[in-house]
Amino acid sequence: MSASVPPRVRIRFWGTRGTCPSPGPRTVRYGGNTPCVEVRGPDNHVIILDAGSGIRALGAQLLAAGHRAPIQLLLSHRHSDHVLGLAHFAPLFEPGNRIHVRCGEGEADALAAFTRAMLTPPLFPAVDGLSSRLDFSEWDNHDAPLSDGLVVKRFPARHPGEAAIFRFDDANGPLLAYAPDNELAYHDASADVSAWRAALGDFLRGVPVLIHDATYRYHELPQHTGWGHSSHLEATRLALECGARTLVLFHHHPDRDDDSVEQMVDECRAQATRSGAPLRLLAAWEGLTLSV
Repeated sequence: MSASVPPRVRIRFWGTRGTCPSPGPRTVRYGGNTPCVEVRGPDNHVIILDAGSGIRALGAQLLAAGHRAPIQLLLSHRHSDHVLGLAHFAPLFEPGNRIHVRCGEGEADALAAFTRAMLTPPLFPAVDGLSSRLDFSEWDNHDAPLSDGLVVKRFPARHPGEAAIFRFDDANGPLLAYAPDNELAYHDASADVSAWRAALGDFLRGVPVLIHDATYRYHELPQHTGWGHSSHLEATRLALECGARTLVLFHHHPDRDDDSVEQMVDECRAQATRSGAPLRLLAAWEGLTLSV
């Protein structure tokens, strides 16, 4: 019998909530920690997407497993819900560890200063060596090679703070895309927004797994124009347009309870069924693992 073929990439969700942590009985199924997603290629190197409060549990798991290899951290942007866990990431406290932080072109100096501020008083007690274990490197919107033969590309999101959307490829093509904070604004038919959406669809074309912002329900959008987030039905429309195989609803609103998240999934599945497309639909929960 031939050996099984390993997955091209493995994905695990450690934080799925947006805006601020929201622990408690109303969010126990989908989780209350803010964004953090772990990605591993065939060689098992660790790539982390965002450093929300979910990164704390990931760090504890990495230490328990004895993981010592360099860790790569990609930040979609610097809003607090995406960075507030960094100071509590256990591998950062281990002498000899290196955390390689990747950021957009021209952002390294500002990001280094921002991170040092997060890891020093008055925001955090003075601990020798924390900042020195972080390396910063930039890349533009073109390919940036990572470990395990993976390549990451950036695309500008529509979100205050110049957030980025990431797409991961390997030698066989697209693997996954990560768009945690992104305002699709399908109601806006202006030329510039329409051109941006068309370019985004091309960027995401044929991606097997799309992780996308689904902060709002559709009726909530008019009160939040310009806030930089999408509805669950908009995320589904994008997934259908770009031919994604799996859509993972992400960045759940902090006031959204588990039952409401499940209702949103049902509405998205009905939308996909009406389209006739074989789109798999999930809402991200802490501990969810996917393979491509």
